[in-house]
Amino acid sequence: MLSKVSHLIGIIACLAIIGACFLPWCHYNNINETFTGFNVTRFSTGNYYGRSGRVITIFSSIILLLMMVKKVWAKRINLFMAALLFAYCIRTYIIFTSALFEGEVEKKAGIYLIIIFSAIIMISAVFPKIELKKERK
Repeated sequence: MLSKVSHLIGIIACLAIIGACFLPWCHYNNINETFTGFNVTRFSTGNYYGRSGRVITIFSSIILLLMMVKKVWAKRINLFMAALLFAYCIRTYIIFTSALFEGEVEKKAGIYLIIIFSAIIMISAVFPKIELKKERK
């Protein structure tokens, strides 16, 4: 029962994390700029902010496809990919929300949603929907 529900919840979370990449993640008060997952802006330091949404979309799309495959190898790869997605979302959270001074960065809903949805995807990858064959005696 749990694996059937977690499979459906994982599919919904994969689609929702892609949608969360379009939401505002952070607003930087000192430059008056709001970033999303796809807002690519080049700064004078040479840094690009906003490529994280592309990586999260690719990871979650692969995870979504692997959830549909009913093979054991796909479930194992899915667990590995879900762990990579979760780690990358935590990395993205740290990079986007770190600031030297208090009040410099205003966190928006999207940055929290990518952490929540990636954790849900990780949990659903731990409990995959797999049908075991019954042994004959």
